[in-house]
Amino acid sequence: MSTAAVVRPQRTAIYDGLRGIAIVLVILSHGWTLWPTDGIDSNPVTKTLFESGNFAVSIFFVVGFFLATRSLLRRVENGQGVSPPVLVARRYVRIGGQLAFAMVVLTVITAMDDSDPYGKTETRNSIIRIMTFTWNQYLQTRAIVARPDLGHLWYLSVDFQIFILVVVLVWLLRRHRAWLVVTLAGILVACFMWRAHIYGTEGIYQALLRTTVRMDAPVIGALAAAAMPYLGFLRRQADWIAVASCVALVPLAHLASPDHAYFGLPGVGVSVALALFMVSTSLAQPPAVLVKALSWRLIALLGERSLSLYIWHYPLFWYVSRHSEGWSTFERTVGGILLTLLASVVSEYLVERRVQKVLAHPGWRDFDDGIFAWAARRTRGQGKKGGGRRAAAPATSARTNPPTNAPTGPVADDDTSGTGRGSHRA
Repeated sequence: MSTAAVVRPQRTAIYDGLRGIAIVLVILSHGWTLWPTDGIDSNPVTKTLFESGNFAVSIFFVVGFFLATRSLLRRVENGQGVSPPVLVARRYVRIGGQLAFAMVVLTVITAMDDSDPYGKTETRNSIIRIMTFTWNQYLQTRAIVARPDLGHLWYLSVDFQIFILVVVLVWLLRRHRAWLVVTLAGILVACFMWRAHIYGTEGIYQALLRTTVRMDAPVIGALAAAAMPYLGFLRRQADWIAVASCVALVPLAHLASPDHAYFGLPGVGVSVALALFMVSTSLAQPPAVLVKALSWRLIALLGERSLSLYIWHYPLFWYVSRHSEGWSTFERTVGGILLTLLASVVSEYLVERRVQKVLAHPGWRDFDDGIFAWAARRTRGQGKKGGGRRAAAPATSARTNPPTNAPTGPVADDDTSGTGRGSHRA
């Protein structure tokens, strides 16, 4: 087996492990629906563990958008083309499959649940905004009539919106890599200043939900990926940068746990450390100590399943809290976690496998040059053999690989496989 073949699974494993840690922190931060929170703030360790949801979201954003942007730029380098409508459509399929399944199940459950305090109109409007990825804007202005048990899905809306921005920038500047780096760097600096301003003037609620405030983490991930050709000089120091940035995340998680700190310098430090980690582990083989620490199978498995776990845990926690009167804290906690794990397994088996098959279909290659080019070929080819379908590329062409599936929020697709499962999503 080649060195490259060994390094790729190691990188994938540590990225899955990092996301596994993130999804555990997200679940802990939402556990207030199941267990009492008295005493958590009095201990710095428990405070960090149970109040690091924002820190965890930064992990998802930076890791996902680093790999998404790297994937897009490799498409450009390989001559596959970057068609914004096609890539956005694939992104919608990738996230929307499991999301739609969860919304259907939620609709059925709420219709039969007499204890559900939210009406059909509230549920319907919430689901429409979630499936159109405008949920975070809806929450900013219509919080009173939005379902709170779906509030965590703001993240997927912001993810989808920023993905569109990154795709358009890569498409516009695909022949000008340096200008792409400069543009992303300018946006990042503006984001860092804007997030602190909004938090100081409009408060925590608006800061948590506004796209322009939360986009610093995905933008720095995209910037790090775009700047890779200019960062080769760091290769010799990649090992210690990787270890140092990973270790730095521990105190940064504690420092950034208060809301005011997350929207200040500690929050900026989290994004910078994550970007350095992604760059360093991409420049060279990850250090053995990191591979061992982050590729523990259970944590990596949670990272692989982080999308379904993220979607399901919060509404199920609320459901259990409504139906657990008289239960002990232990029983309520175990019930909520077991239901979440069960829902994740069912969703992965019934939905995720089919989503991956759709995204791996070779027909996507017909759109490598964009929808308009595909339509023109179909028009010219009417009545001809093959119906105008594009001829298969030579075996040596980059087009023989299925188009790369762009990553999602909590869990993203690895840029080495068109199936999104390959050496796995990252």
